[in-house]
Amino acid sequence: MLDFLLFLGVLAPAPLLAIVVLTARLRGAVRQGGAGTLAARVRAAWRGGTRRPVWLALIGVAAGAALLAFGLGRAYLASVENGPRWGFDVVLLSMVLGLLAAAGCGGLAGLAAAAVARARGFGAGTVAGLLAIVAVAAGTASVHLPLRAAYLGAPGDFPVVVNLAAADLLIPFEVFLAALVWALPWPVLGAALGARAETAGRRRAVRDAWQLLLDLATADLPESRSAWGAALRSELAAIDPPAERRRFAFGGAWAALRSGRPHGAWMQAAGVALLVAGGSFAASRWSLAHDRGGILGFWVPAPSALLLAVALATAWRDRSFGSGLRAGALGGIAALVAVIAVGIPEAVFWMRERGGYLSTGDAVPPTWQAAVLDVLRPEFIVVMIVFWGVGAVGGAALGTALGRRRTGAPDDLPAAAPR
Repeated sequence: MLDFLLFLGVLAPAPLLAIVVLTARLRGAVRQGGAGTLAARVRAAWRGGTRRPVWLALIGVAAGAALLAFGLGRAYLASVENGPRWGFDVVLLSMVLGLLAAAGCGGLAGLAAAAVARARGFGAGTVAGLLAIVAVAAGTASVHLPLRAAYLGAPGDFPVVVNLAAADLLIPFEVFLAALVWALPWPVLGAALGARAETAGRRRAVRDAWQLLLDLATADLPESRSAWGAALRSELAAIDPPAERRRFAFGGAWAALRSGRPHGAWMQAAGVALLVAGGSFAASRWSLAHDRGGILGFWVPAPSALLLAVALATAWRDRSFGSGLRAGALGGIAALVAVIAVGIPEAVFWMRERGGYLSTGDAVPPTWQAAVLDVLRPEFIVVMIVFWGVGAVGGAALGTALGRRRTGAPDDLPAAAPR
């Protein structure tokens, strides 16, 4: 059941929605120009998604990923043997940080796709975002593959970690490269969110980067704030001096991003906290009574599905990805507080009952301090944040698409006019 919740709350929404978006765009393109125009549209999307300044940015992304992989690899190899002394598993922490980095790459690729789509259309944005992920993978692989070859050729020159099998020392970097598959739907969704509607078959030109910045910041406001966002864009259009345009765009974008919590967000967060706290307590006592190990298997999937539902409901109501994301973030903070508030006393209770560590159920903590620190281990907290965050983002995207489809808005994700 929990594995199903993990799939439902983390892995399924984004790829399914991306498939729906692409299917709708292709169907719209065929209806508009016939199947014979698809090849021409693909070529146009490729040209739009690769011409200047995009290809220069892609080279920079690949080079930056290579430099970052080189630096992080050296830092990892220098610290991996110190985990037992520091009180946590450096390899496991590096693996979950790799998952977090892959999720971050997906978000940045989606933002890049939205920016290009705002200027050049959905197809160009999708191409640019997908190529950004490819550039990250290529830059990372250009550093990782020679390092792995050196490790396989002379493992004695590398640190030895007792709990790792042969050839597993560099697994965090392989986890990152594999997890980039998670990021593939987000350029599609970002391009769909960023692409503007066309009027009379013509796309409005993007005047400069400041218009693009304000367009993106105000494109996804709740319906109650959409008129305010349109007024900001109109006021920017009337400003000519570049310095004034820059100041106004930054100020407007910042105001839009902090435009307030969704209605009822505090009540939703309180409900999340109560459900996670109650579920954690019930899972703890049931696992202890039935000798089923710790409750890390509850902490990861159950709140992920819950945050998916919260973000989806809010985004559906407001027709806003940003609203759903803010509601999911507030709910995630509440869930983390609930996990820690229940986990600390339960960890001590498990120690006294000789049940082992609360997280995994193995061994028995020697002291109550060790039991408490197990709940606060950074690798466990980071892995929860990763999966909860992906669940909330997927719910926000799905709720936005469903909400716009419900109201028949012109910027509907699956049903927008083809580019």
